Amino acid sequence: MAGYCREWASNTGKKENKGKKAEELPYDWNEDGIQKRWNSTYEDWVKKPNSEKEIGSIHAIQGYDLNYSGVIIGNDITVENGQIVAVSENYKDIGGTPLKEEFSLSELTEYILNIYYVLLSRGIDGCAVYFEDKNVEKLFKERVGL
Repeated sequence: MAGYCREWASNTGKKENKGKKAEELPYDWNEDGIQKRWNSTYEDWVKKPNSEKEIGSIHAIQGYDLNYSGVIIGNDITVENGQIVAVSENYKDIGGTPLKEEFSLSELTEYILNIYYVLLSRGIDGCAVYFEDKNVEKLFKERVGL
């Protein structure tokens, strides 16, 4: 699972993706040779056979608890002056309510952190976390005593 820090290139609603099979869609995530797509559905995504091959968004995981989860803390947040702040140009959820243009930086930061709170709280027995921004990782570890 991840915050909305990547565009949804594999969205089947896009004109350029009409009629394409799932395996023909572009990848949304290309990191270190690992290619993944965002969740292919919102409804019961975690119950779908291919969910383990996809990265779930906040919209796909709300209301579900998992035994274990994995969360990517994306580049939509960073650290400035010892505080976590949003990086608005890296927040890619065009369907978020309200949309990011309506937010001040402080409000957007709070909104994104709430998304990560939801994602990080889905794993009942544990949660693995990967940080794209190593300064966020460092601050996180300092604050939780790791």
